[in-house]
Amino acid sequence: MTLEDETGFINLVLWKDVAGRFELLVKTASLLGVEGQVQNKDGVLHVIARKLFVPKLDLRLPQVKSRDFH
Repeated sequence: MTLEDETGFINLVLWKDVAGRFELLVKTASLLGVEGQVQNKDGVLHVIARKLFVPKLDLRLPQVKSRDFH
């Protein structure tokens, strides 16, 4: 798999046993958390995945007083 953020791309390596354990998550999650080992080989970064999960995000909006601009 390839992961992407605002800084670029990184390869995510899923060995067969890890891919099998998290198959449903890989196929259905819109946001994916990864725990694993970072590997830098010949200047190319890889993450060797050990665990995949759906991150828990606090999506509540902060309470801010309204400003009345004139």
